[in-house]
Amino acid sequence: MDDIHVKVVLFKKDSVVTGLVSFELVYANLKLVDNVKSKLKAKEYDFADNLIIAATHTHTGPDLRSEKGGLNDEQFASLEDKAVCAIEEAYANLQDATIESAKVNNNPCAFNRRYWMKDGTVSTNPGKLNPDIDRPEGPVDDEISVLAIRQDGKLAGLISNICNHNDTVGGNLVSAEWPGRLEKTVQQELGRDVPVLTLIGCSGNINHFDVTNDNDQTCYAEACRIGKVYGEIVVGLLDVLEPVEVNKIQVDSSDFVIPYMTISDERAAEAKAAIERIGDVSADEDLTSEGIAAGSGAVAKMFAEQLLDFKEKCSGKSRTFKLVNIKMGKDLMFLSAPGEPFTEAGLHVKENSSFKYNFISSYGNGSCGYMCMPECYARGGYEILPVVHGGPKEDTLTRLMTAWDELVSK
Repeated sequence: MDDIHVKVVLFKKDSVVTGLVSFELVYANLKLVDNVKSKLKAKEYDFADNLIIAATHTHTGPDLRSEKGGLNDEQFASLEDKAVCAIEEAYANLQDATIESAKVNNNPCAFNRRYWMKDGTVSTNPGKLNPDIDRPEGPVDDEISVLAIRQDGKLAGLISNICNHNDTVGGNLVSAEWPGRLEKTVQQELGRDVPVLTLIGCSGNINHFDVTNDNDQTCYAEACRIGKVYGEIVVGLLDVLEPVEVNKIQVDSSDFVIPYMTISDERAAEAKAAIERIGDVSADEDLTSEGIAAGSGAVAKMFAEQLLDFKEKCSGKSRTFKLVNIKMGKDLMFLSAPGEPFTEAGLHVKENSSFKYNFISSYGNGSCGYMCMPECYARGGYEILPVVHGGPKEDTLTRLMTAWDELVSK
């Protein structure tokens, strides 16, 4: 339905080169990130480790949660090569530029998708107009930030940073989802093809479903609607842009080890018993977000099977991700996180940062699954459940916020 792209923005000040690489994919996994960096280094580009290589998390793009995400060797290598080619082209076209930024607390399409129910439990996506909903479990990061790049006074590109899940269209169509429609809206409003790279903020517990109405929000028309709303907000911010002075670029990074959850034998035995109790289920049972929230039949069996698979392949092991912090002058910074941190983490950064503009990229430099607030693990919702390639240990988000604080303060 839509083309999907890899987009690149590079910045250079004195001898420091850094930037952003954004794949319109569900994830950019560690294999993809590492291979792109290795190919850059083989071509003697010494800034490979200074990059934030992220995904927009479009659910209608290839899912690279596993090593190759269903792609064959040739397809996966082509994906890497296209990214390297885009980075080389961006580097070859570096020229003098000025940057401007603006932000607004106005995110009308985002909702905390975890709800306290009237029975005291928490449910993810409990369904529209559900009378058993009490209140949202947590907040929403309403900030939308924009960075404008001008060359010879002409707008050459935009970077937007928005907290919302990119899972609108549904089905098996190929689409860039609402970030793609955001770019089209900006281009239509401006009357020219200004490229827009969208970084997805901390939105592991955020999505676009408004449970107070029964509107169909799983369709391409909804992606168009959300993209138009966000695109118009971005265009509106162009009227209030302010210059950002970049007298220095500083890139700091650190290795961040994320252990998997540990699954006990007792918990595995409970999962086996559940599978036996459920027995055969119809392949047609509801596997939508609402069906997952209901947690019965095919869904319950799926998660029980995932737990057993997770115990065999992941439990007790760990992964290492690279956190990258790009500081541009005293007012602007970019910060990466692997996987899907809850929105509270982004709010923590912004509340404690000395920078005026804080662009936070989830799905950056690898994918580790949902990083939930510690208190959420005892409450419910499917983000807390162990699935292969996800399931980080319960203290991961707390440690991430500490690691971020240390990076940003350098």
